[in-house]
Amino acid sequence: MTFILILLLKAVIFLLISCKYNSITIINNSKAYFSILNIVKQCLIINFPIFEIVEKNQRILFDLLLLKVGEKLQESHPEVSLPMTSWKGEEITLLREDLQENVYGTISEKWYYTHIKNQQDKLPRVDTLNLFSAYVNEQSWKAFVFKYSSEEQKKPATKLINDFGDEPEIKPVKKTKLILVTVMVSLLLFTFIMVLYSSQQNKTHYQFCFLDQNTHLPVIDSFLEVKIIKDKETPLFFPLKSNCVEGIGNKIEFIVKGRFYKPLHIKRIIKNESYEESIFIEPDDYAMMLHLFANSKVKDWKKRRSQLADMMQDNLKAYEISRDGFTIDILNKKEFINKMTLPTRGLKQIEIVTTNYEGDKISLIKFTQE
Repeated sequence: MTFILILLLKAVIFLLISCKYNSITIINNSKAYFSILNIVKQCLIINFPIFEIVEKNQRILFDLLLLKVGEKLQESHPEVSLPMTSWKGEEITLLREDLQENVYGTISEKWYYTHIKNQQDKLPRVDTLNLFSAYVNEQSWKAFVFKYSSEEQKKPATKLINDFGDEPEIKPVKKTKLILVTVMVSLLLFTFIMVLYSSQQNKTHYQFCFLDQNTHLPVIDSFLEVKIIKDKETPLFFPLKSNCVEGIGNKIEFIVKGRFYKPLHIKRIIKNESYEESIFIEPDDYAMMLHLFANSKVKDWKKRRSQLADMMQDNLKAYEISRDGFTIDILNKKEFINKMTLPTRGLKQIEIVTTNYEGDKISLIKFTQE
């Protein structure tokens, strides 16, 4: 029966890994997942005391590891006293320095007070256990547990606990009770699987495609990008390989922007099983003109200067950036107009990356030049 329980737990974990959820679904479902696992754990401890013994043994082995860490530190600092729970600032500092010198890792003072001074029910993270094990010349925490548990194999199963306290009384588990617990745990896991499945089925698949507001044709812009906005999460930025964006969810919020298109903020709450929408985005005429000015032959330079002046705010900032994204130079309005209107060979190598507006005029430009 215990074997069946383990298989059921593994099945749920596999289901979580294999299913493709978005981040919000994972966060919501993980709370239920750990709640159910906690219920299962308590059930096993109450009905099968051997599980509690295993946990206690782990704690005892951790205490043994701390004892050996203290003895190891005493080899280089005999003035240090044991047990480690009595240490203060000076002893903690000595341990941190000795760990760094011997195993190239250390712990924080906060960690000491959390896990050693004030003992927790749960063991620390395995990377710290491995660090301590290496410090006392063991390969890993797993190797330490195997070594010191093996020394107790010739004793009764609960002898390791007897070394530290009274041996717990384990009553034989009745077959009917075992079956009852197995059925209860199975029902809990089945309920959890169904909740996961139903939540996935309720998700909506959506697709938004972007069209030019003037031509009503699909947007062709190699710099078209989407900024996905989620509650209590950092926005996600990614470039679009086509003029459409797809995803799964009932609540969608994003900003779409292109090199030659003005940003557009989109919010949707979808109730259908699938959703498709065509969205018209407004071309950035000034950005297109700047691109054309930098890559076309113009005979009337005076007219071009006048057009550029009309497009820009007086407090314009123009940032020349490298291909790696580093700012090379910052130009004001006059300097940028001069750069755009001097008939030099380098003019044709200017590429406008982004433009920002104040009112109906450009206030910021970012450009590259090879």
